[in-house]
Amino acid sequence: MPATIVLAAVRGRTERNLVERWFAGRGGEARLFLFGRQEGPASSDVARLVASLDNDDVVLAPVRVAWLTGKDPARGARLRDLLTFGDPRFPFERTKRRLVRRGAAGRWAIVEAQSASLAELRGRWKQRTGGGFEADFSGFVARQAELALERAEVAVRGRRYKAPRIEPGDVMASPGFRKGLAGLAAELGRPADELRAEAAGYLHELRTERSPFVLDRLMRFFRWAYRRAYSEIDIVPEQIEALRQTMERYPALILPSHKANLDAPIVDTVLWEHGIAPPTLFAGINMSFWPMGPLLRKSGRIFLRRGIGKQPVYRFALREYLAYMVERRFDFEWFPEGTRSRTGKLLPPKLGLLTYVVDAYRQGRVEDVMLVPVALVYDQVYETIDFMREARGEAKPAESFRWMLDYLRELRRPYGKAYLRFAEPLSMRAALGPPDPAADPKTPEALLAMQKLALAVSWRTNQVTPITGIGLVAFALLATGGRAVPRSRLERYAALAVAHARARGQPLADSGRLDEPGKLDAALAALTRSGVVVRHDGAGEPLYGIAGDQHIAAAFYRNSMLHFVLDRAIGELAVMRATEAQPNQREQAFFETAVRLREALKFEFFFRERPSFERALGEEMDLVRADWRETLRTARSPEGAFKAVFGGIGTAHSALRAFVEAYWVVAELLTRAPLDAPADREALLAAALGLGRQYLLEQKLRNAEAVSRPLFATALDLAANLCLTEPGPELAERRAGFERRLRKALETLATIEAITRETLSG
Repeated sequence: MPATIVLAAVRGRTERNLVERWFAGRGGEARLFLFGRQEGPASSDVARLVASLDNDDVVLAPVRVAWLTGKDPARGARLRDLLTFGDPRFPFERTKRRLVRRGAAGRWAIVEAQSASLAELRGRWKQRTGGGFEADFSGFVARQAELALERAEVAVRGRRYKAPRIEPGDVMASPGFRKGLAGLAAELGRPADELRAEAAGYLHELRTERSPFVLDRLMRFFRWAYRRAYSEIDIVPEQIEALRQTMERYPALILPSHKANLDAPIVDTVLWEHGIAPPTLFAGINMSFWPMGPLLRKSGRIFLRRGIGKQPVYRFALREYLAYMVERRFDFEWFPEGTRSRTGKLLPPKLGLLTYVVDAYRQGRVEDVMLVPVALVYDQVYETIDFMREARGEAKPAESFRWMLDYLRELRRPYGKAYLRFAEPLSMRAALGPPDPAADPKTPEALLAMQKLALAVSWRTNQVTPITGIGLVAFALLATGGRAVPRSRLERYAALAVAHARARGQPLADSGRLDEPGKLDAALAALTRSGVVVRHDGAGEPLYGIAGDQHIAAAFYRNSMLHFVLDRAIGELAVMRATEAQPNQREQAFFETAVRLREALKFEFFFRERPSFERALGEEMDLVRADWRETLRTARSPEGAFKAVFGGIGTAHSALRAFVEAYWVVAELLTRAPLDAPADREALLAAALGLGRQYLLEQKLRNAEAVSRPLFATALDLAANLCLTEPGPELAERRAGFERRLRKALETLATIEAITRETLSG
């Protein structure tokens, strides 16, 4: 029988006595090796022991004392623990003695990790590292013992405390790291040892840990902070249970939408409350200010540097760090948009981190990774104040301790509910095929497949985003072009929007059922209290309108549900334009117009590929009116076609006019720009803000939310895509044509609004 060495990690005399007593009563042939338990990397004493062994049949059995918190081992630290600066899981020596002397049941346990022979560990080491110096093996065994003990403690403390531990030495020992480092040294013309030292520093910077004590306190702090503002986090328990099952089988990449600074605290706290360990979160280094930075690192946050395009060694270290996480089947989380959405819509995903994960998967480091789209939407958010300022060109305020205190102070106001939804996960294997280390990840086909995967995440996120009552009311009020409207007309338009959602099975939040008694008034009251909506009382029924400077805030709430009415809005414009064609060509003209609109709006919204888009649009039109094709063919005018197909009530003016107006302002400026030099993006953005304000005063623009830096930026993206920002042939004519098409679209939207207003007033 092979000899067994019990590796006992102890801290202090009390733990030593407990382990020795346990070992004496254990029986069997074994040797006890006591070593001091450390806060950092695994014990150097274990490494020296391993280096002294010459028999690979020796079995190593790690154990240590776990201090528990009472009858419920998974209960968190309490206020008294914080006040006495004591973590009940790491008590002071005098506390340990008192607990043992009192015989306090359930306050400690001897945790036994899975044992392994030196032969098994050596095989594992060679598989992961390719072999190397024997000293590396000794350190590897020491780290494996620490990891095994941490995994064993999960069964005692609860899965919410499952904590990935990554040591820079483990990452640097992998064959992929050594091979990549050699290639990078050749590429940069720098010594490999110099790059290795630099990369080691970055890996240490990326290294995170998870203190159960800090995690408990932070989760309770987060919950305290957001519950003052949000009375409820609206969830679907079945979705969380499905996520739990997914995370038990596969490494999961949690990808939430990003609307507010509370997004990560809410996602992680909800998971924690349901016994799921919050994933390792990658966040911007701007959030690492004192004192939150050190605390967040101890709860599993990793802060990434910004602007790393010119830091090749940092990018290499980050890529290898992520690859190691994937290989070890750790769960992780980040915001694919890269920043908060200032418009309320889902932003295009940024592919940087996802590229590294996809590369690790294609190399065969894991059999699959599940991407979990997460939707977060709020009745109202404090951040709209900042978003309005930024839309007007003001700088974003820097995060700091003072900033955090001001933010917490604002959360004392009620903002309604927050809604959290988990979409069906996407399998990386199903999307990309099985791993193929020999394949070139930089081929156009491989890059396109990754982009489609990212867009699929965004699509699923949108599809589970709940439609809130405040979003619907903002949608209805912004359709008026700045007018205040009677409550009865608002009620009718909102009811039609709800009926549209119900007929298509779209996710209505409880507050979004505005056709139920009291729901519309509740949404109007909330918006009125926050100053977004103004109520005008006179002799007749009350009028409601968007407050003078609150259009961007209202648009933020409306935009969270725009994707649900997008097909219909495009269909309305396409019907109006298609009637200009001959009757037997109108159906073809309808779809051609719709595809052109899809291309014009592709920087704002997520569209499916053209065949799927056309099929979905046809299905949408069938729901609107089953015989719409024949009605379109026989219509005598655009207005007649619109009234016959849509009943005289449109959505396009509410859904699309702000975007078209913003694009038109940029198009106007491009017609005045020099033809012999590239367009200056920053100068054009500044000029667009000025011209937009002027056009609002002149009432050439109807929607105040159109005067927005984010919308002008996407307008310039579209113009660049159409080759309108660089010198080229017939540039003046093409820019003028761009401006004419947008002006024509605005005229059509104005017609739709006029018909809708007439219908609702009748």
